[in-house]
Amino acid sequence: MHMHALAFIVLAAITPQQGLTELRAMCRHDGKRMWGVDLCGPTMIVDRQTRAVVSNQYGPAVLPKEVGIANTAVDIDGKRWTMVVGPLPEDAFARKMLLAHESFHSVQQKLGFPTTGPANTHLDSVDGRYWLQLEWRALAKALRGDRQAVRDALAFRTKRRSLLPSASSQERELEMHEGLAEYTGAAFAEPDIAKRAPHLIDKLRDAESTPTFVRSFAYASGPAWGTLIEMKHPRWTRATKASDDLGNLAADAWHVAAAQDAEARAALYDGAKLLASEQERDARKQAMLREFHARFIDGAHLTIPLKNMSFQFDPNAAQPFEALGTVYPTLTARDDWGTIVVHKGGALIRSDWRSLVVPAEVNGDYTLTLNDGWSIVSGARAGDVTLTKK
Repeated sequence: MHMHALAFIVLAAITPQQGLTELRAMCRHDGKRMWGVDLCGPTMIVDRQTRAVVSNQYGPAVLPKEVGIANTAVDIDGKRWTMVVGPLPEDAFARKMLLAHESFHSVQQKLGFPTTGPANTHLDSVDGRYWLQLEWRALAKALRGDRQAVRDALAFRTKRRSLLPSASSQERELEMHEGLAEYTGAAFAEPDIAKRAPHLIDKLRDAESTPTFVRSFAYASGPAWGTLIEMKHPRWTRATKASDDLGNLAADAWHVAAAQDAEARAALYDGAKLLASEQERDARKQAMLREFHARFIDGAHLTIPLKNMSFQFDPNAAQPFEALGTVYPTLTARDDWGTIVVHKGGALIRSDWRSLVVPAEVNGDYTLTLNDGWSIVSGARAGDVTLTKK
């Protein structure tokens, strides 16, 4: 009997200090060329369990308890910090993209770009999802240098926006928020477009499998459109404004117009099969909306006022709930009243962002921690309750 030795490769975890060193190297390579500013400002990497902080300059050793843990930009003691949650991704491209993406968020307001974006609930409709995924499929071909595919992507984008009146302004705002951040992350992570493109093509393909596109689409669209523009105008970002549209910038850069026959061109991207799949999904969604009505509208519920909220959530899982708002399957929210952690079952944040709704019966679905001076009182309808200050 022969014994064969098995070799195991043990991958050491990427330390926060290694991540900060990578970020500094990316910023040195950029030399302020992309945006005219240094993205390497105050940066901290926070351990989610212990709240321990590793930073690139003097700051707190432990994240203050009133500050939520998230990949974001946050003000602490009068200083604007980039916060990244550890452990860092082991994949080098994903790790570098995350670090640079969040660093962009710390400077985007200074650059004149929006710091938030609308939910784009139209992207949960059959038409919205269908034409967006066709745009992504055309973008994947365009990233391989296919000029006709650029025209196709523009055609599918134009078609979607012609069917959904709010699409143009809402999509542009989120693309100029998260889309530019993700493009910046991708460009910093891999400056060579030929090497970057395969990552973005994978990203476009993987985006189709996310549960909803309403708050996540710009993470796929932004870096793809941005890279297409960069192929023709390497320093395009220096002249870009919040009012610009990435599709229009790409059309100008490539000297092309949208193809005129969007429906016919869709057939080249497996459009019929995609449409059938989206119609099946919509039937399942209608059943889900009926459950939302029973849980957050018809059933007894707790209404929590929102005034100074900060919250963490998964943008890939947010579900638009008609005109009523958005349901987040899990989230952590903080406000003047305290903290709520939704473990399961979801929470509805109303479309006016003035209140959060969860079932009145906790049943382990969430944990509510109230600050001093706040209490739960009866609501206007029997069984409903609300938070109020004593």
